[in-house]
Amino acid sequence: MFIVVAILAAFCMLISTSSRALRLFNSLALIALLGLAGEMILRVFGQGPQSIWGGFFSWDALSALLLGVIVVIAAYVIVYSFSYMEHEVAAGKVPQSRLPRYYFWVWMFIGTMLWVVSTPNLGLLWVGIEGTTLATALLVGFYRQKTAVEAAWKYIVLCTVGISFALLGTMILYAASGRINGYSLAALDWRLLVGMAPQLDPALVKLGCIFAFIGYGAKVGFVPMHPWLPDAHSQAPSPVSALLSGVLLNCALYAILRWHILVRQTGLGPDFSGKLLLVFGLISLGAMMAFILLQKDIKRLLAYSSVEHMGIIALGLGLGTPLAVWGACFHLILHALTKANLFVVVGRVVQMMGTRQIPKIRGVMSLWPYTGGILFMGLLAITGMPPFGTFRSEISIMAGFFQNHHPILGFLTALFLAVIFAGFLYHFLGMLFGTPGERCLKDKGEGKEVLWLAVPMILVLMLGVFVPEPLNQALNQVVELILGRGGEYGEFGKLTQLF
Repeated sequence: MFIVVAILAAFCMLISTSSRALRLFNSLALIALLGLAGEMILRVFGQGPQSIWGGFFSWDALSALLLGVIVVIAAYVIVYSFSYMEHEVAAGKVPQSRLPRYYFWVWMFIGTMLWVVSTPNLGLLWVGIEGTTLATALLVGFYRQKTAVEAAWKYIVLCTVGISFALLGTMILYAASGRINGYSLAALDWRLLVGMAPQLDPALVKLGCIFAFIGYGAKVGFVPMHPWLPDAHSQAPSPVSALLSGVLLNCALYAILRWHILVRQTGLGPDFSGKLLLVFGLISLGAMMAFILLQKDIKRLLAYSSVEHMGIIALGLGLGTPLAVWGACFHLILHALTKANLFVVVGRVVQMMGTRQIPKIRGVMSLWPYTGGILFMGLLAITGMPPFGTFRSEISIMAGFFQNHHPILGFLTALFLAVIFAGFLYHFLGMLFGTPGERCLKDKGEGKEVLWLAVPMILVLMLGVFVPEPLNQALNQVVELILGRGGEYGEFGKLTQLF
């Protein structure tokens, strides 16, 4: 099992005393993880939901989608961590003796996220989300500087308060389901809850849903529960920032999605939770305009961008049309690839420039053409420019506003995205094409080996031009699970091909 692989890999890191041993153990663990998880993903999308241990662990189309995102981004980030952390050791920022602990907590973080998408029990899912907080808090404060420790404490306090709300919501749901099926662990089994959804007390479900959305929304980074996110992303090592933004936020959104699917089947209908997602999505998207325009720290800029894109995904899910939900699921994949790549490349630039301040980063394209080229691709992808896949996913979501007769919301969303695009253009063009200063650069060399960092951007570009049919069918299965529909997919399949 891939969860066991992650936990065993974590403890293997602690007995590794050299960089060579760390690379070996990490590589072997990644091969096992990719093989086991890949086999499970193929089985789910090819044969339907899978379960083991009497249903204690279970995977359907939605959890298989998140499983794929987790293992792909984890592999990319760990491979990048080899050179990144060795550079930090050489620069004297991290002692060699602390590298095993870094990889230990990274693998524990991966293991908790794998747990989240593997358990069908909403109570155990909560345990997994709380586990991600504990695993990542020490990674956020890994550098042990004052600002890093403050960010770690802020992260723990805000996320723990938020997750407490989610626990309260889960307990309320347990009370509602226990009245029908008895008070046992099975009362929180998502598969049974969906089956008995029409019988659940709507008042209790509504209250529990509000608490769950607020609690898990704090982990997603929805406004106004987002203040931990820019601090944590900016202070953590760049590979950890890539995992936080590309994977952790999606895992918290996955928890909200489980609740959303359940609430849609109750007497509350699809509108209640859908409107909550629309409100959180629109506020998160709109509030990020000012933060992005005025930001001076490049990693904080990317963190605020993550809040924006979580808002975009929430809008697509809240609209509830097949095309909008398809676009939201597609955007989840594309944002994970794009943001992980941006944090990795920006981390490299910060190491070479010795600063995170945007006004001090100038002339990247002339100093390091390969790195600058990848960064420019990241700019186009993260702002949803054609022909990148993010353009296709955002257009699919925008179409949902007009299909659902929300032209004003569609106009506001387009306006917010246009302003954010202008902000990113202003910041990135200066960094890429500005005149390099005379200050001493920490690293003036660049080899062609940096080109492998562009792999996620190439994938995002290819997915903007062509969506492979297996991926399209997999996304259709996820949409069908979220909406609980099946009869409209002949027309839906044609619609997705228009974009």
